[in-house]
Amino acid sequence: MRQLLLLSFVLITMAAVGQDLDMIQWSASYNEATSSIDINAEMKDDWVIYSQHTPPEGPLPLEFEFDNLVGFELQGPVTELTEPIVNMSEMFGVEVMKFKKKAVFAQSVKKTAKEASAQLTVTFMTCDSKRCLPPRPITLKITF
Repeated sequence: MRQLLLLSFVLITMAAVGQDLDMIQWSASYNEATSSIDINAEMKDDWVIYSQHTPPEGPLPLEFEFDNLVGFELQGPVTELTEPIVNMSEMFGVEVMKFKKKAVFAQSVKKTAKEASAQLTVTFMTCDSKRCLPPRPITLKITF
């Protein structure tokens, strides 16, 4: 069912290919005070992204994947510092957790060297009140 719903969204949003698809701006930086990598998302207008903790029948969950870690270790999972909006979605027919306008996430780390770096891939699905864009990954390079 989830794949059928996703395929429907992909087909419906094919017309959006020529439009600005950068509805979400991502950034990441090291926060020395909390020993964490802070990940920020800023959404345009009415666009939202969904939580890492979505029900299987709902939208695809937000995913964070760290690769090529140099000089540090991950400590636990990525946490959602911004309180998500929780409501029933007419589009998905289930209660969803989403973020609107801005969201902040944090990945605790333990530095093991003076200089550290990694590649972060964020895969996310974004929707507004009328449509959803297909999930897509973005990659951020982090050095600290």
